[in-house]
Amino acid sequence: MNPHLDPDPHPGPRPDPDPHPHPYPLAELVRIESDPAYRALFCAELDAAIQDRFANRAAVLAEARAVAARLRALVLHDTPGRSV
Repeated sequence: MNPHLDPDPHPGPRPDPDPHPHPYPLAELVRIESDPAYRALFCAELDAAIQDRFANRAAVLAEARAVAARLRALVLHDTPGRSV
């Protein structure tokens, strides 16, 4: 077996990239475009997911800033001893 010709030298079947293939891959998009009630539900869930992501991002940023402030205080602390 030539590794230059076969990038996957491991024998056996390759895993299916989509374990749940859809008969029509764009069916979800078609449903979103054609069903107003489903579109409203989809958009509400998407908005909620976006808001959740922004809230998580803000929390992580606040935590990182707090850690940076504590680290800065430890580095600038001019007396020896416990730093905690």
